[in-house]
Amino acid sequence: MALIDLDTLKAHLRVLHSDEDAEIELYGAAAEGIVVEYLDRIVVEASATLPAEGEEDYDPNAIKITKPIIAAILLVAGDLYEVREADPKLTGDAVLPRAVRALLAPYRIWRTLTEDRC
Repeated sequence: MALIDLDTLKAHLRVLHSDEDAEIELYGAAAEGIVVEYLDRIVVEASATLPAEGEEDYDPNAIKITKPIIAAILLVAGDLYEVREADPKLTGDAVLPRAVRALLAPYRIWRTLTEDRC
């Protein structure tokens, strides 16, 4: 399920043609995956109805997508689109850009090392 549609991605990337639609969709899906993994939450469309506490499929960590989360996904997708090759000079762990981390910080689940991931 795509949280951001192709037209929105292309507008953000300033792409007017359809030659790279498949790649742009791939980058959008990858960006969503990166952001959702960083948040450590289930993110659903803004129009979705989240189950209430006590209902089947209730998850206290599920949230509806917000404008800052959308902006973060677009920034990551833009980076994936523009930088198509890994920089061989960079080593170590990859870190999300500061702007992306700032956009996502209020929504991220912060866990300690002793907590198990569900």
